[in-house]
Amino acid sequence: MKSFSYLSEVCLTPPTKRPKLVDVARRAGISVATASRVLGGSGYVAPKTRARVEKAIRELNYHPNLRARGLRQRASRGIGLIIPDLLNAYYTALADAVSQILSQRGYHLLLAITRDDVAVERDSFLDIVGQAVDGLIWVPTGPDQNLLHHLRAQHIPAVSIVRRVPETPAALDSVVFADFDGSFAAADHLVKLGHRRIGFIGGDMRYSSNHSRLLGYRAALRAADLPADEALEKAGTPRVTWGNLAAKELLGLADPPTAIFAASNALMPGVLRVLRQAGVAVPAEMSLISFDDVDWFSFSVPPITAVSCSHAQLAEVAIDLLWRRLDPDASSSQPPVSMEIPFELVLRASTTAPRPGPLALPGRAAPADAQHASPTPATSTPQ
Repeated sequence: MKSFSYLSEVCLTPPTKRPKLVDVARRAGISVATASRVLGGSGYVAPKTRARVEKAIRELNYHPNLRARGLRQRASRGIGLIIPDLLNAYYTALADAVSQILSQRGYHLLLAITRDDVAVERDSFLDIVGQAVDGLIWVPTGPDQNLLHHLRAQHIPAVSIVRRVPETPAALDSVVFADFDGSFAAADHLVKLGHRRIGFIGGDMRYSSNHSRLLGYRAALRAADLPADEALEKAGTPRVTWGNLAAKELLGLADPPTAIFAASNALMPGVLRVLRQAGVAVPAEMSLISFDDVDWFSFSVPPITAVSCSHAQLAEVAIDLLWRRLDPDASSSQPPVSMEIPFELVLRASTTAPRPGPLALPGRAAPADAQHASPTPATSTPQ
């Protein structure tokens, strides 16, 4: 009974209250306004008075409630960043670039991961906006118009990156990669090498980035008078497993492609794994090219040709757009701005002329009449 009584006493003891600014002021023998000036570094405070405040802070173990301050002042010096995941090396690098630039400007980053789940995105969005952030940088998954209107109602400027939000009155400034032009250049590079059957593996077509890359690929084939072949187009979830499945489907065609264009770096590991398991040599039997360039592409065997877009430049442009909206003298009625980050086609050893004959895979006889390397373009035009 004694031990129970002791335990009850301990459990029911009320927690120590968090010290407030008024407690600091009372201990230092000054007004709350003067204590606030010391903490905020604004206005003149006599050295002796400042020393008393600093001593009171140490003795009380006082820490300012930044969230409450942000709610009062609407100036948290925090910027929210909402991205789909950190497994994609590009989003990791992007988050790092945003964090560094914000730090240089005296701001901190609040990060949320959506996993491309609309429900998670909504909760993350409302949570970050509820932190009284000064602005938001956002890779939209399925932007509910109610969320966009909520931003407007809260007077929080925002910029969408990588993907555009739908064109509506509540649309945001956007910064995206040159998805169409970069994909056109990738497919056109393969066409000029002599490829006539080029497989495309892309992500979810609900997102503007993925859709634009597919359109760029199609436009390059159309410009070369190559026929449309839906069997060569694989679109799905941009994960390693999708790269696996899509590559297997392409290899399973009666007439497999001579080249594969992976429209995201996240797909490339799965594609490589399937090709190696099937004993398909790159680039002798299958050329490979990717949209997005990541570090390991340069020391892969062979090194992988890629469309390179600067995540650091995207981060800088997005923050500059956000800063323009944060300017109290700027007009909030200015129409949304849409910008594209230029690309560079980085040529490496994973692309070459098409294989001279049919692709022989284990357990399947190659078709005798397959003519992959024919330099004569098809006459039909894709739809």
